Amino acid sequence: MHNFSTKHSSVRDLHRMKRLETLSIIVNGGCTMETLSSSLSELTHLENLTINDDKVLYATKNDEKGFVLDCVHLKQLELEIHMPSLPDEKHFPSHLTTIHLYGCCLEEDPMPILEKLVHLYDVDLSHMSLCGRRMVCSGGGFPQLHKLHLFGLNKWEEWIVKEGSMPLLHILRVDNFHKLKEIPDGLRFITSLKELKICRAPWGFKKKLSREGEDYYKVQHIPLVQIEYDYR
Repeated sequence: MHNFSTKHSSVRDLHRMKRLETLSIIVNGGCTMETLSSSLSELTHLENLTINDDKVLYATKNDEKGFVLDCVHLKQLELEIHMPSLPDEKHFPSHLTTIHLYGCCLEEDPMPILEKLVHLYDVDLSHMSLCGRRMVCSGGGFPQLHKLHLFGLNKWEEWIVKEGSMPLLHILRVDNFHKLKEIPDGLRFITSLKELKICRAPWGFKKKLSREGEDYYKVQHIPLVQIEYDYR
């Protein structure tokens, strides 16, 4: 089911769709996140879920308190809702393989939660999904992650990747950032990396990542490194 709207229907109607496997919801009134969470927990066969709040850029920080995801079989998740922090890993489905966060304005680093989801294969954090300044990927985290895309995190300043994090990462894309000071030292430990693409990077990255640059040692093991600079 696609484009289920809370403006024209009640999420409680979902209770009768026990075998629903794919669902996209547009939250545009008449529903709290607590009610939505409760209704989704009834869908025990759900594998693909998209939730879009059409007022995501204007929501207040208290609008999504109590949001949890207890869909046991969920594999793919896309969230476009305002939420100051993620639910803890106990309220994320243990079989989740793909997650896309858009415009969530997370004030807390999501990585300590996401890296504990051992089946995650593809993570995409886009367009102010993080409003904090620091991100830390711990050793042993993201054991199955192959793809990581970080886009439009305009307040992001510091990224730490510890040895042992993301041991199977193949593709890393960092796009449209303004305050990040440097690529993390820990990338040199991720020997599985096949492709690094940095788009709309500040000019300071050009010198640092060149063959004579101070940060070249971090990326010299990666077969394909592409850097596109922000010419504004």
